[in-house]
Amino acid sequence: MGDRFDRLGARHHNVEALLRRPGIGHNNGPTFDMSWGAWVWRRAAAKAWKTPSPEIARMRLRRAERLGITYKELTAALMNAGSNLGTAVMPLSLAARVRRGPKGEIVVEPRNSVASLVARFGGRLFLLGDVDAVPALTEAERGEFLSVVNRSFDGRIEAIGWGHDGPAIRALLKANAVPHQEAFLVGAGVSHEVLGEAAGLPFTKDIDRWFG
Repeated sequence: MGDRFDRLGARHHNVEALLRRPGIGHNNGPTFDMSWGAWVWRRAAAKAWKTPSPEIARMRLRRAERLGITYKELTAALMNAGSNLGTAVMPLSLAARVRRGPKGEIVVEPRNSVASLVARFGGRLFLLGDVDAVPALTEAERGEFLSVVNRSFDGRIEAIGWGHDGPAIRALLKANAVPHQEAFLVGAGVSHEVLGEAAGLPFTKDIDRWFG
């Protein structure tokens, strides 16, 4: 039993991020008590979520519908960072299966229903390609990979970055002049939630609820 504590020192850094995450339903605000801080928080939250004019509400709703997210998710990102969402980042492994064909060519097979969801998306869409998920690409193949992917997604993918962590997402967004506050991650499961948090994105949208 003595080695149990030694193993904790070698655990992955994503585990630390998970342990620091608040529980379900927590909005990162102070506890609801009668303190001055709690009162100020409730007052500020009520002011931030005050119903806007009908014109602004309709504009936000249309934008949320184009992005496949909810009005509340769009507004929360606007309130927290003062930025309008317009870009989605999706892990390549979630979007498609990549393999070698019989002649060694790269074959991209979209995942079930993902292509139809991508077709409905009305913003800028980037893919994050994990180098381990793609079968030994050469530099030339990597340079042509975006065009290969877009054959399966009707040219909807604007850019692709390579990596598997938060800094890779930040580098992808920076290379395309997109502030990280204006992008969200389309993912599946806790690992992608942690990935989005590591990149500093406003939130991660579960693909099963994207355009849901």
